[in-house]
Amino acid sequence: MTQDDAITVITTVRNGDAFLDRYFANLSDILRPQDCAVIVDDGSTNRVILPDGLKQAQLIRTNPIGRGAALNLAISHATTNLIAIQDIDDFSHPDRLSIQTGILRAHPHVLAFTAGQKIQAQAKTCRNQWREIPAARLYRSNPLHHSSLAFHRDIWQQAGGYDPDLPCCIDLDFYLRAAQHGETTIWRLDLPLITRNTDPATRHFASIQTTIHRDTLRHVLARHRKGIAPPIWMRLFDLKRALGIGI
Repeated sequence: MTQDDAITVITTVRNGDAFLDRYFANLSDILRPQDCAVIVDDGSTNRVILPDGLKQAQLIRTNPIGRGAALNLAISHATTNLIAIQDIDDFSHPDRLSIQTGILRAHPHVLAFTAGQKIQAQAKTCRNQWREIPAARLYRSNPLHHSSLAFHRDIWQQAGGYDPDLPCCIDLDFYLRAAQHGETTIWRLDLPLITRNTDPATRHFASIQTTIHRDTLRHVLARHRKGIAPPIWMRLFDLKRALGIGI
């Protein structure tokens, strides 16, 4: 165990009262002695209060600044080279941090994701399950769970952080931007190391208006099109649209 093995869990929250007790309990369970957490309370109506026993966590309170700006603020206060993202309403499995720090120490230029599942289960360490996902694959759909992401802080700095001006799709925008800098590649572990909240009544993503998501998604994909060659099917789609062929 060395400082190179330490990781900071990053979480932003606004009015997540219903999930705080479970989140703090989960954080206490997964943080190893060398790890820490930075939590940004992004203008919650009821201010977030850290439990007395959670000594490894730092809480930052702000006026509402938005998800992208809150993530940047949290990461800027991290004291470790390794960063892990966790949403307030998701649940990390016990082996998550040790597995992801292991891959990041061996491959520092990787955005390391894991699979997610709806029902909590004990994760088991498996070998040779990491696979690369080409950035161009994200032009078809986004199979990556932001809450499962871990990476070197250098990648965040080189990419210029998260875009604070986007109303949504900030995760996809960050992945595509990061993939255009240096040797950064996207890897995913098929083993589920998080349990996801998929309830549309409480999941933030479900509250985003369809038109806002659609327009922002188009904007994000278009802004990175020159830097990341889209897959063949996307080029054919663009060609058919330009020629006025039915699509």
